[in-house]
Amino acid sequence: MNTDAYGNSGHDHKVLLVDDEKMVLEVGKAILQRLGNAVLTASSGEEALDRFSQHRESISCVVLDLTMPGMDGQATFKRLRELSPELPIIIASGLAVDQVTGQFGDMQPSSVIQKPYQVADLSAKIQGILKG
Repeated sequence: MNTDAYGNSGHDHKVLLVDDEKMVLEVGKAILQRLGNAVLTASSGEEALDRFSQHRESISCVVLDLTMPGMDGQATFKRLRELSPELPIIIASGLAVDQVTGQFGDMQPSSVIQKPYQVADLSAKIQGILKG
């Protein structure tokens, strides 16, 4: 089995990356692919729900921006959890972790990552969630 410099062996998981900033989507997708994940992207909450409904069976995890125009990350999170209660969702935000988790009440995200995220941080969050 061939592994890359990060110890990954091919596209084991499909991650849905949601962010309204094109640059964040491009960089995030490149990082996630380098970590060995297949990646779907969405630039809005509505698009994320559409992508999820199309690829529901193959999506292993969602990295979701908290602050987006239209349907924000909190509303998107709620809808995704209604559709798939066990779906691992990482909230990405420039806010402090406790500020983020305070917005979600009883239905908490699987994890929170601060933006701009670093490769090592994103890798650790994804691997921690997907390995359970």
